[in-house]
Amino acid sequence: MRFQRTFLPLLLVSLAALPASAQSVRFGVQGALTLPAGDLADSANLGLDLGGHARWDFGRGHGIMGRVDLNYYGQKNDFTTSSIGVGADYTYHLERTQLGFYFLAGVSLERYHRDHPFGTLNDNGLGLDIGAGYDLNRNLGLQARLTSHSFNHANLTALNLGVTYTF
Repeated sequence: MRFQRTFLPLLLVSLAALPASAQSVRFGVQGALTLPAGDLADSANLGLDLGGHARWDFGRGHGIMGRVDLNYYGQKNDFTTSSIGVGADYTYHLERTQLGFYFLAGVSLERYHRDHPFGTLNDNGLGLDIGAGYDLNRNLGLQARLTSHSFNHANLTALNLGVTYTF
């Protein structure tokens, strides 16, 4: 836990400072199917992720993708689950351009809201993201991202399989 309290704030500050050295920001939207895993799978079925993103290119394949995600999950075991989050992912394109295959790793702040006939659960906090994608051209891409957050001894994890469109 001490590592997270020290490392994650430093990483967030570093990521926030990087866009100042980038060429220009490009904005876009994304949509994905969201497959719950871990403890989240006990209270949610397959869901949809909708959101927006901003991409900064630093050259030689390096970049940052900031994003906002809204997730709506299918009802399961009398739970209705949704979440909203913001994140920043470092991206590295293997072809050293902003096209083709890339890896991503980052952090996100997520707020989960779960309604149940006996009450409401609200959990929020920092989590880690890893994944990969493929930019088909300057605008259209495919992405797989695993997001994991731990709250009160629960592991809320989701796999997002989606499409990005950058303007």
